Amino acid sequence: MSNLQAFMIEKKEEFFEYVASKRFINQETGKPEVWKLKTITAKENEDLRKQCYKQVIVQNGKKKGYQQQLDTIKYLQLLTDKCVVYPDLHNAELLDFYHEMDSIDLLTKHLLNAAEYDDLTAEIQRINGYDLEEAVEEAKN
Repeated sequence: MSNLQAFMIEKKEEFFEYVASKRFINQETGKPEVWKLKTITAKENEDLRKQCYKQVIVQNGKKKGYQQQLDTIKYLQLLTDKCVVYPDLHNAELLDFYHEMDSIDLLTKHLLNAAEYDDLTAEIQRINGYDLEEAVEEAKN
């Protein structure tokens, strides 16, 4: 009989600290504000992916058909939204300050520039176990 004890562990959320931008300075320390990120479960990831498929027309000779394709931009937005714990992107006061209603718009229009956002999404993929090259290949499929 095999020893299954190695698999009998409670899954706990893992939290990571990350500096997403040097523009936000902590008032107490004078250093860049540290963001808090968390990992998600495979089930949570599956639920996010299900929201991101779209039908695209595929033409094979004279025949047209439809194929499901993962919208990687939408997927990364939802993944980022799910994994950023601090700052709370759904905080009403923060959203009101920037006159936004959507957490993704808050993040991409106001809080981070393009390079910072790309770096953040790469870090979120990394903490969730994706090698970036693996994620790009998977997104292509």
